[in-house]
Amino acid sequence: MLIRRGARGEHVREIQVILNRIGFGPLAEDAIYGRGCESAIRLFQKAEGLGVDGIIGPNTMAALRGEPTPNTGQEPAILGVLRAKGYTVFDDGQVNIIGVRSSNAIANSFDDEMHLVWKKGSWNHKTYPCTCDPGTYYLEHPMKVEGTAILCPGQYPVYKFDKHRGTYVTLCQRAGPVKCWRDNTKDSILDHTGDPSISWGINIHHAGTDSTEVQKWSAGCQVFKRLEDWSEAVSIWKSSGADLFTYTLIDDTDLTS
Repeated sequence: MLIRRGARGEHVREIQVILNRIGFGPLAEDAIYGRGCESAIRLFQKAEGLGVDGIIGPNTMAALRGEPTPNTGQEPAILGVLRAKGYTVFDDGQVNIIGVRSSNAIANSFDDEMHLVWKKGSWNHKTYPCTCDPGTYYLEHPMKVEGTAILCPGQYPVYKFDKHRGTYVTLCQRAGPVKCWRDNTKDSILDHTGDPSISWGINIHHAGTDSTEVQKWSAGCQVFKRLEDWSEAVSIWKSSGADLFTYTLIDDTDLTS
């Protein structure tokens, strides 16, 4: 089924609700696919690296619903983006962990993506909604006078299993520094050295069961929107048998340039 401008019905309302939730609104949730909804879909398609036509087909709908990327057995195109930028790509069973930061400037939305790509016989690729940015609360109430940490795009081989804030085991920054901006103007870059003795760092963890706003879930960490997705990711990381993990953060514009 293809949904395009002029369509009406509950499928359109579902799309409008999702677009508002992930920061591509505000749209009236009136079940009418008008010009505003089409424009939002075009922006969403561009951010997702999909064909930009304003028409909602199976791929766009799957991306809106945050469904895992289908496995084709072929090397996913996102790894070619990493290679072009000079980053390391793993094809030996290790998991390529890739965050894609949306160019959508609306704060407090889970409008970014976490990609897990690994080769076990053939290539496997999973995609999950997440945030690669701190929530509004910590942007407005930074824990440090320099400002709230915003992770800079780059590749960071510094992640190990440990407890996030001493509570549950996930991937934590434990093997070296990462680069962060310390304010929204992004005019200064500082090393951010994770300190396991006090259980902080730019970690990769989860929000609630299915959170709609970032708020206090991130003060700079990379955070899965859904608990179920994070649980699946942990099982993938553990099954790799690795002790040290590499996280690579890119911008969504890297996928279309």
